[in-house]
Amino acid sequence: MNDHKTAIVTGGAKGLGKAICETLASPGTLVVVADMEIAKARETADSIKSHGGEAVAIEVNVADEASVLALYQAVKALSPTIDILVNNAGIGRELPILDIAVAEWDRIFAVNMRGTFLMSREALRVMKEQRSGKIISIASASGKMGGLVAGAHYAASKAGVICFTKSLALQAAPFKINVNAVCPGPMATDMTAIWGEEMNRAFAEKIPWKEYGQPQDVADAVAFLASEKSRYITGEILDVNGGFVMD
Repeated sequence: MNDHKTAIVTGGAKGLGKAICETLASPGTLVVVADMEIAKARETADSIKSHGGEAVAIEVNVADEASVLALYQAVKALSPTIDILVNNAGIGRELPILDIAVAEWDRIFAVNMRGTFLMSREALRVMKEQRSGKIISIASASGKMGGLVAGAHYAASKAGVICFTKSLALQAAPFKINVNAVCPGPMATDMTAIWGEEMNRAFAEKIPWKEYGQPQDVADAVAFLASEKSRYITGEILDVNGGFVMD
């Protein structure tokens, strides 16, 4: 049995993705930091290597099929297996519905929804042959509640990620592939920093835990779902939100 694992994390250069990459970088795991921002992706990979881990940065545009296929070819040249995929790459923008242009709607869905589909489809091809694997997608509390602060197009795309996760879990289960999603609530990241101190303080008051989550909170949830401790968990949408959404 091969104890060496390979994990691909999209949007791994910074924020939640960087925390996920660093957390998955346990001994014996090659972490592929996949991101459009290749310079920052290399910084993350170098940081992992400086702490004794294995990592490589690969540029990818998850919304582009050719780019996704090229990523998988590059990974296959590095490793005989693909054991973990984390669909973390995502974009969002706060806009009233009447101000959302068709091009803006399509841009959000191309990254958040099509990107998750393309990356997962290619992972499934490999994992089906292996009869093992973990696919974890980062959704959002807004995908359950609607766009209160996030735009409606962002919320709708994350609702799509939730539904796609369940569909993929059903088809992947016979091959012993676990497919789950993590739904973060408001997190202390660059995305919420732009809201400003007053808005963030008011929003934090709406959370039963009375504070925003940290990237590490999401990374730890992903690490659990990527581990053998989640062997019998699939199709699960795991809330990490301090009680902001309870269902």
